[in-house]
Amino acid sequence: MSIEFSLLFILFFCIYWSFRAKPQLQNLLLLVASYSIIYLMAGGFATTILLGFSSVIFALSVAMDRYASYKKTLMLTGIAVTLIQLSWFKYYDFFKSNISVFMEQLQLDSSGLVANLLLPLGISYYSFQSISYLVSRYRNEVEVPRFSFTQLLMHFSFFATITAGPIARAQSAKGLTDIEGNLCGMSPQIRTQQPRRILMPSVALSLLCLALIKKWWIAGWLADVWVNPVFSNPMQYHSLEVLAAIYGYTLQLFLDFSGYSEMMVAFGLLLGFRLPVNFRAPLLAHNIRDFWDKWHISLSTWIRDYIYIPLGGSRGGFVLTQLNLLIAMVLSGIWHGSGWNFFLWGLFHGLALVLLNCTDKLYEKLFKVTAKEARDALYKSSLIGKMLGIFVTVNFVCLCFVFFRAKSFDEAMQVFQALFSNYTNVEWNNNPLYLLYFLLIAWCLYPWVRRLFKAAKLNLNRLPQYALIIPLLIIFMLIVICAPSGIPGFIYANF
Repeated sequence: MSIEFSLLFILFFCIYWSFRAKPQLQNLLLLVASYSIIYLMAGGFATTILLGFSSVIFALSVAMDRYASYKKTLMLTGIAVTLIQLSWFKYYDFFKSNISVFMEQLQLDSSGLVANLLLPLGISYYSFQSISYLVSRYRNEVEVPRFSFTQLLMHFSFFATITAGPIARAQSAKGLTDIEGNLCGMSPQIRTQQPRRILMPSVALSLLCLALIKKWWIAGWLADVWVNPVFSNPMQYHSLEVLAAIYGYTLQLFLDFSGYSEMMVAFGLLLGFRLPVNFRAPLLAHNIRDFWDKWHISLSTWIRDYIYIPLGGSRGGFVLTQLNLLIAMVLSGIWHGSGWNFFLWGLFHGLALVLLNCTDKLYEKLFKVTAKEARDALYKSSLIGKMLGIFVTVNFVCLCFVFFRAKSFDEAMQVFQALFSNYTNVEWNNNPLYLLYFLLIAWCLYPWVRRLFKAAKLNLNRLPQYALIIPLLIIFMLIVICAPSGIPGFIYANF
């Protein structure tokens, strides 16, 4: 997001809506714009990979319709192609050194191995969308007729979803809803023959302003002043400063990613599309299950539908259910990166979910209540129970994110060593109490601010559009002009 992008988007916006009566022509304009953005951001290699991959998926979807007896085989072939491509680009560097050593032991020349592979922009997101599309076509879901070639290209390359999500599936999915809480499958929106309209323009512009403030000013300040310095050399900082940086990183990541997601939801609304909301106050979650219901929702629901349930879900009894859950969460961690730190991050979240389910089961047996009554019993017990659940959940999430932020397992251990040992022999570089008090106040005020925003959203829809659009545009341009040049790279774009 920059002044240049803002001006180009305004120009594209005018051209796009001049073809309001022809939504399929608008799709073509979006396709050209999206591929142009991908080319400018990542070069010809990324666009070629995306085009070739999309062509293969389209050919397989056509073959699935023509050769019904081979439908499952063709679907599995498409999934295999997708996973092989994704694994090759994401994990090549992780295995390259081991492959080189193995080849040398066999006295084979390893000099031909590629030094490193450039991860094509958005490969994870359009890979996930392709798997859900192939499964929908295999199931003959009424909501997802086969896309035309240009429609499929547009679905996979849509600039509002390709960089860092949200994972906008062709079909509607439980738990995946738009800003108004409605299901928002992309297929009917892409295939529509009815003229589109700008959706909630005042809300969209408000989301853009809010997203820029969250990402540009708050997340950027946290990264520059607290997170990056401490994580670069944790042993020279006091334990309280390390703790403040750990909390600060969680907030930075949330503001960065939720700000990006809200920005994309806003762009979607301005172009007549309803994209799924990716975050719903996850830092107010009262247990780890609730956290994953509210954090990166498009990924957590995808994991549920295409990893956890195919593994067997809850159909094989309590023990197998926990094993399936653990496998799904470990795979989620590995998807984020190829290091052991990401494996541990996913493993810890999986173990926390298993422990929560076990305590629910124990509570059910001890107090002779139903499974529904045992679920979230601490949260329902009292205000103190609710606060305790939120406190434990948020601290667990923050500590686990150390593995997410660190570049390696050793770096993560160094952060924990500084956290638990630097409380006597190291002086403060900065005043960590300042940030800790600020975070505590923000955390306490967040529920009230969230309710205020919900109320404001309703009022924004009732007010005449002309009464808000011009002031919001002025605020938006002031943010863009007064803030530092260009927004730093979004964290989740790396995944």
